[in-house]
Amino acid sequence: MILVDTSVWIDFLSSRPGPGGQELRRLIEDGAPVALTGVVVTEILQGLKRDIKQVENYLSLFDILEARGFETYRDAAAIFRLARSKGVSLTTTDALIATVAAEIGASIFSLDRDFVRMAHMAGFRLHQPS
Repeated sequence: MILVDTSVWIDFLSSRPGPGGQELRRLIEDGAPVALTGVVVTEILQGLKRDIKQVENYLSLFDILEARGFETYRDAAAIFRLARSKGVSLTTTDALIATVAAEIGASIFSLDRDFVRMAHMAGFRLHQPS
């Protein structure tokens, strides 16, 4: 399973996708197991100014990975604190996405360098474009 972060979806949905968007297109065309989290859906949709219904319909075709309960949020807070103690500044959203990926055993595909810095702390793999 590949949990695709907001940064990649934004690139993918742009009028001129860069390498991240092109890689996501390849993954989708190849039938790779691409997924999102609810918070990624929210981040994507809150930034849209056009084609909102079309994008909503498209995103709804993919699996949504969610927190399993209290433990997910507790573990996300622990990752946030650990990163902060090592001088890595994270957002709560990124800590939560990382925790969901680690729980499910998904890799994360992101253009956000914060995920590179926290991968070893949170116990998830990064998707490496081919």
